[in-house]
Amino acid sequence: MRKIHLITITPLTLFLLAGPVLAQEPDYDTINDIAKELNCPTCTGINLSDCRTQTCEQWRDQIGSLVEEGYEKQEVLDYFSSRYGPQVLQEPPKQGFTLTLWLLPGLALLAGGVWLAYTIRAWRKQQPQTVSAGPTQTSVAPSSPDNSEPPDDYLSQVDKDLGKL
Repeated sequence: MRKIHLITITPLTLFLLAGPVLAQEPDYDTINDIAKELNCPTCTGINLSDCRTQTCEQWRDQIGSLVEEGYEKQEVLDYFSSRYGPQVLQEPPKQGFTLTLWLLPGLALLAGGVWLAYTIRAWRKQQPQTVSAGPTQTSVAPSSPDNSEPPDDYLSQVDKDLGKL
């Protein structure tokens, strides 16, 4: 008969055995962090970390390979941008023509604020000024039946139609 030797597994043994396995796993947090800043090449408006197409899987694998080679986050983004153009980036670069995309909303808000201030000023100038009645001015009461002034033609016609005259 054979004797079976049992090996006692200690936490130190598990750690030593798991070390090489852990070293081979790519850092998924880093890969997803970088993938969130890239657009999916086939789907519109979806970042690379959220898309589940085959192309995006390949790109995430490529990001993992670049990270394992020692590339930093910005270097990976520059790699994809130089290879596929700036449209692959979720956030357009702040240089050249795309600088306009960054400045345009602020300029539009500024122009809207100037226009609103100008419009409010113009409205204030158009409002009638209140003048206090002095001794030379008389206030005119609304026309009434005992008023000495003759009513205008429209009001007299209304009164006739209603049977008041």
